[in-house]
Amino acid sequence: MNGLRGLLERYSGVPLTLEARDLLRKITLYHRIQGSSGLEEATKEIAESFETMGFKTTLFEVPSSSKRGFMETPVSWNARDGFVELRIGGSQLAKFNYHDHPTLIAAHSPPSEGCGELKYCKEVSGCDGEVVLVEAPGYIAYREIPARLIILYDSKRHSEAVPYTGLFIKEGEIKNTSVVNVPYTTALKAISLLGRNEKLEVCWKVDTEYMSKPMYGLLAYSGEDPGVLYISHICHPKPGAHDNASGVVANVLTAKLLRRSPEKISHAHLFVPEYSGTVYVHEYLPWMPVAAVNLDMVGSKQWVTNSTLNIVNAPLFARSVSPAYAYIATKLVLDEASSFGGFKLPASRYSLAPYTAGSDHDVTTLWGIDSVMLNEWPSKYYHTDMDDADTISPSQLVNKAVISALVGSAIAGNHGKGSIESAFKDFVKSWYAIESLKAGIDVSRVSGVLENQVELSVNFEYTPLSSRYLYGKLGVAAFLKLRNVKGAYSFISVYAPLAYLNGVNNFFELFQLENLLQWSSEERRLLEEAWLKVEEDIG
Repeated sequence: MNGLRGLLERYSGVPLTLEARDLLRKITLYHRIQGSSGLEEATKEIAESFETMGFKTTLFEVPSSSKRGFMETPVSWNARDGFVELRIGGSQLAKFNYHDHPTLIAAHSPPSEGCGELKYCKEVSGCDGEVVLVEAPGYIAYREIPARLIILYDSKRHSEAVPYTGLFIKEGEIKNTSVVNVPYTTALKAISLLGRNEKLEVCWKVDTEYMSKPMYGLLAYSGEDPGVLYISHICHPKPGAHDNASGVVANVLTAKLLRRSPEKISHAHLFVPEYSGTVYVHEYLPWMPVAAVNLDMVGSKQWVTNSTLNIVNAPLFARSVSPAYAYIATKLVLDEASSFGGFKLPASRYSLAPYTAGSDHDVTTLWGIDSVMLNEWPSKYYHTDMDDADTISPSQLVNKAVISALVGSAIAGNHGKGSIESAFKDFVKSWYAIESLKAGIDVSRVSGVLENQVELSVNFEYTPLSSRYLYGKLGVAAFLKLRNVKGAYSFISVYAPLAYLNGVNNFFELFQLENLLQWSSEERRLLEEAWLKVEEDIG
């Protein structure tokens, strides 16, 4: 621990706040949709900064409209212009244009323009019309609804913001249907008027283009011995500050800090289109990573985003050290406030969190690499056009970089490994004991799970089960039901396959224990039926 405190003092003394601010603003200028020119330009700008620092860099191709394991990459695509206007009689109800609202056009939407009468659909099943308004996953709405224009809204996003959705279609799935997004408040106004039998006209233009070109990922590394791999997805629409320009900046700053480490350690830094880039990177790795740190949505102004920093643990049945180091590093960096008596207390919100799927750590976890994610959740403006740079604190970005650098240094130098691992296991047991009092769930089995952890097998062919795969395998009705089961996506896409492939039994019970859940008999039935269908494809 004394070694970590010394590193903390060294890293904390590096002035990086203004650099964090400037880089954040640069990245948020790019419209970074997967397969777009903006994503390529942003990635190349980060590559230049690493080359300037003296890192070895590789810009590797991620083929568009391709498949690896259960993950598929979309067709390359650019948005150029567009608008949506809703009118009632001779009056304008609302109008949105693409240049003011970059999330207006759903990622990978086909182009079209026209006018038509609006129809509201409560669900995807049975929905049709010239122009339809519906709340549904973008890809499913696109595949299932025959319409010229599909207008999506999302009741879970900030009500006044234009939400972000993506179709992630392949070249063979392009058809004459455009998809756009409107704020929840606009959707509610339209639904209310339609409920009173008012007629609404929608006029639109979606100007987009498809391209035959690959995407790119960036791998930058220093050192020839195995080290820690830092991952940040660089995709998502403009401005995309919290998700995930913040993680990109923290990753770059981590590299700068580790270059100042008194111990010459190896480290690698990966910037990719989320999931689709990560599944292709193993061919370019200079060495087998000893651990992976995923930086996805960090450094926000918590009083603006209402976020808490989650140190996302590995599955409890998997032997790992990175979550332990990440937790102690977080305490060292963020416990800056003082009690009345002078005891160090958290100055920012953070918490340990059970394994949660939904980002690139899913890939490295399935590969068998010891992985942890730093992620802030919830996020007030998540996946909307209001996720801008003003929601991010440059000083907090630096703090997250210091945490990440400490994790890499600690793992490389085996700083207090035995004592930190042991203390963290005891902490996890206590954490579950306290949380169980809130949840009313027996967690007595946690100790046994922790004492019998398995060494994950290494296999770069494994990938998470994508939503597209699950939709195709289960069918639309079962898939939509499964989406409403708490924890179902994390369980079916990563947790269950990982347990199954590593010979861990009773993973239905283990997942509920780990996540303090109690599925109903109907929810359990849905998950069991889904698992039976996908199990045959896993191997």
